[in-house]
Amino acid sequence: MYLAEQLSLRRQVALKVLKRDLSSQPAMGERFRREAQLLSTVDHPSVVRVIDFETNKTDGTVLVLELAEGETLEAALRMGPFEPRRAIRVLLQLAEGLSAVHERGIIHRDLKPQNIVITPGPRGEQARLLDFGIARLMELDTDAGPAMPKLAPGTDPFTSLPGQAVGTPAYVAPEQAMAQPVDPRTDVYAFGVVAFRVLAGRLPFEGPEARDYLEQHVRELPPPLDAVAPHVVPYPLLGKLVMQCLEKKASNRPKDGAALVEALRTVLPADQLALSTQTRLVLSAVTTQTLSAVKDTATNFSQRSLQGVQTVGRLARGLDRQFKQSLVVTLVLTALVPLTWALWPQTAVERAEEELRSGRPAEALATIDAVLPDAKGLYPTLLSLKVGALHALGREDDARAIVRQSTYQSLFPAREAMLQALAEGFAASEADPEIVDWLALVPPALGDATLARFAREAPSARQWGALRYLDGAGRTRGLDLSERYAASLRAKSCEVRSHAAVRLGQLQEPEALQALRELSESPKEGTRNCGQDEAADAIRALKRR
Repeated sequence: MYLAEQLSLRRQVALKVLKRDLSSQPAMGERFRREAQLLSTVDHPSVVRVIDFETNKTDGTVLVLELAEGETLEAALRMGPFEPRRAIRVLLQLAEGLSAVHERGIIHRDLKPQNIVITPGPRGEQARLLDFGIARLMELDTDAGPAMPKLAPGTDPFTSLPGQAVGTPAYVAPEQAMAQPVDPRTDVYAFGVVAFRVLAGRLPFEGPEARDYLEQHVRELPPPLDAVAPHVVPYPLLGKLVMQCLEKKASNRPKDGAALVEALRTVLPADQLALSTQTRLVLSAVTTQTLSAVKDTATNFSQRSLQGVQTVGRLARGLDRQFKQSLVVTLVLTALVPLTWALWPQTAVERAEEELRSGRPAEALATIDAVLPDAKGLYPTLLSLKVGALHALGREDDARAIVRQSTYQSLFPAREAMLQALAEGFAASEADPEIVDWLALVPPALGDATLARFAREAPSARQWGALRYLDGAGRTRGLDLSERYAASLRAKSCEVRSHAAVRLGQLQEPEALQALRELSESPKEGTRNCGQDEAADAIRALKRR
């Protein structure tokens, strides 16, 4: 790796040079070109960007990378293991980077602390992944079978091995150690090894030689994380996830980076700092008053903000001086938020969402398309909204094409318009494999609240789809299933009425009897059943109970 200056933009960059003997091999230059072009499409804060590449006979092949200044994770770990809260933040950032790259069909194959750099940023430290795809570029095509590769005694277990089917022996997955086909779950295993070391300050296997590591990855079980890192015991979900990543069988691991992100987000609530009762009360009041004031117009914001200040002031009596000082700063910012909000011009995202809410999807689509090419950080959000706009216009094939091409980017923002498209798609066919897979990729922490709101609405396609998905996924916290299915008995669709009656019979809730009676006693159109028969069956099941 070399430090260089890009003269055209007068900025420093990093150069990665592919060895000449590899560059001279047939088809290697074309292979490198394809990989570099693919890598250059990845734009994520957790991934160091590829800027350019060049191949020539004199210098070989050179890859130009964004210069990420900071220390490697390897250097940071010399100070010892991370405490869990810091570890969770860093691991989540790494998982997000993996997810972005896996979405492009790239497998790292050499994930390790030396390939992770921690850079300072406006929101604190930012972990970034280096050399994505470079390990694959540097591997030679071999005819190696499933047998364990033979490595020379004394080979450095922390160094990748060009020309072999392995990456870095201390971090490789079992299938990689045996020169078998790899997929994103191979990176998930390496992520588990990195996570184990970040939390425990040691590797799950002790080697010491390269071949020892390979054999241990294939044949031995790692020690339980909480046994070697007692400070992780209060975080059982985190420990369970790390051990799941280290499963020998690839199918038992999270399937890719996106699955890691979703799993790590479930750990986040346990990661919050413990607040005193007084502090939580004050912060809750500040948040409530702020959100309420934001919804007001600039005309009446002063009165509401003043009420908020008075309320919080009463709650703040008795707090120590230092906390009062910090509270004053918070209150000043709280009072300014509504005015700033009222005067700030609408963004393209806000305008498009307003157009979608008011039933103007064609206008929303025009708004999105006008800014999408240069959206940069807002690209995923606008892409998600575009899927919703196309769905609302009945252009289902176009909407699905976007999700297929940019699955992670379009699903992860979990915008309401996207979730409505998915919910209505699920209502149309609960067996649609694409819809089922896409809903599963939406992070529950981001999507479930909106889906639950849909499920509480009056009967509609999105209400039914959201209810059925959350019920099937077992994520119905805060939802009264009996009441929601009883409301669905009034849907226009006979199929929905029938399924709702059947589900109420299974739930065995006596409170649903009256709604079931109303449906069962409603007149049929001739002999056509529209849920009446299923409602009668559910009533009989409830009475038997």
